[in-house]
Amino acid sequence: MKVVVWDGEQKRVIGRADVPLTAGPVLEVPLFGAASTIIEKYTIGTMTVVRGSEPPSVERVIELATGQPPELLPGWSALAS
Repeated sequence: MKVVVWDGEQKRVIGRADVPLTAGPVLEVPLFGAASTIIEKYTIGTMTVVRGSEPPSVERVIELATGQPPELLPGWSALAS
């Protein structure tokens, strides 16, 4: 699933994470292993994507809050710059 941040007035893709498209509206990631009671919550939202002359499509994405670390997401991979 794509990972996005708010960049002014639009969402900007910054990477990908191994999160299934069937994930609920909130993804909870344990900070210290599966038995951890301390978790980081990530919001699953949508983003409209326009590709040239094709009709717009809607994709599910992970929306990061300000200062939220993407590195904790399972299978996190930043986009190449």
